[in-house]
Amino acid sequence: MNPTELDQLLDCALDAANTGAAELLKRFGGPLEIESKTSAEDKVTDADLASERMVRAVIARHRPNDSISGEELAEQVGAEAKVRWSIDPLDGTVNYTRGIANYCTSVGAMNLETGEWLVGAVVAPSLGLTYFAKRGGGAWLTRDGVTTQIFGPPKGRETKILATGFSYSAEERNAQFAKLAEMMTEFVDVRRMGSAALDACMVADGTVDVYYEKHIKEHDWAAALLIAEEAGQVVKRPEFVGDFGSVNL
Repeated sequence: MNPTELDQLLDCALDAANTGAAELLKRFGGPLEIESKTSAEDKVTDADLASERMVRAVIARHRPNDSISGEELAEQVGAEAKVRWSIDPLDGTVNYTRGIANYCTSVGAMNLETGEWLVGAVVAPSLGLTYFAKRGGGAWLTRDGVTTQIFGPPKGRETKILATGFSYSAEERNAQFAKLAEMMTEFVDVRRMGSAALDACMVADGTVDVYYEKHIKEHDWAAALLIAEEAGQVVKRPEFVGDFGSVNL
């Protein structure tokens, strides 16, 4: 895609992510309708659904012929679409239901012809953070109205922190704990923020040094891993788009 098209996609991603995040912030701390999905802690709320509908509406206004997939609602397939959007309207739902500020709206776009991720925007409204990137354009962070380019952890940092997350399945958690024990010889501490997208973005801005997690889906990482990549980080995505897999950067 040419630079003008990428700019248009990024504008759309930012508009959509900011719109969804504003809806989350408006509802944060208020009454929620909460249902469980795969387990007691795998939640979906009326805020998730409201945010995703608003995100989809923004994308449809900017890009009426594109395909859209999201965490909560059915995929919309454009008959002649060249771009597919991947949405997580509320990444960090458990945090959100418990009043913890680490949650965000994530919006990424993929080139259907090449499989390349083109743009990504991650907005964490309670933290006042907006991360964004376009392919070949670097990674950027807006904090308190000031936008700066981000380049990942500083070179030569001696004390490294690992970010990770854990499965809702007890069996899978046990395997993850064993893997974590192996990995921790290289790190002084671990952080579990409760949002895959924010974990990856915090590698992009250098807050943590590495993010590793198994059993997450595309909407969790679609935007954030492009942001980390554009910040100069080496990224390993799951093998199959849309399937469960591991992320390592």
